[in-house]
Amino acid sequence: MGNDGSKDNFGCKGCWPPSAEAAWEARGQLRREDPLIDESHYIVAVLTCSACAQRFISIFTEEIDWVDGDDPQYWTLMPLTQQEATDLGRRDGSLSVAALKSLASDRRSLRRDYPKGVDEPRLYWATGV
Repeated sequence: MGNDGSKDNFGCKGCWPPSAEAAWEARGQLRREDPLIDESHYIVAVLTCSACAQRFISIFTEEIDWVDGDDPQYWTLMPLTQQEATDLGRRDGSLSVAALKSLASDRRSLRRDYPKGVDEPRLYWATGV
């Protein structure tokens, strides 16, 4: 069991707590490394916990709504192994969606979905990116 009560061994109670709401709040305390992709509507970055040095992949996607500007937004946060973080850093701008989807498809990840027309975003646990 991991420090957070999950079946994985990632993070600490400070950066990867058991509840999705607490994990989203903890995400705000993670240090952002140089982004792997930094476009206005698509950002992929590695975030690091300053307490335990756990690294996470953070993926933000915003779909452009040309009609009324209520742009749907989606976030994924998933812990990385040291090897995965190193491999991602070596890609030097050649990171594809397929490469991201190949990361640990069975590993727990945090999702925050804010689709068009809803008042509050939805936070939940999922797997993979």
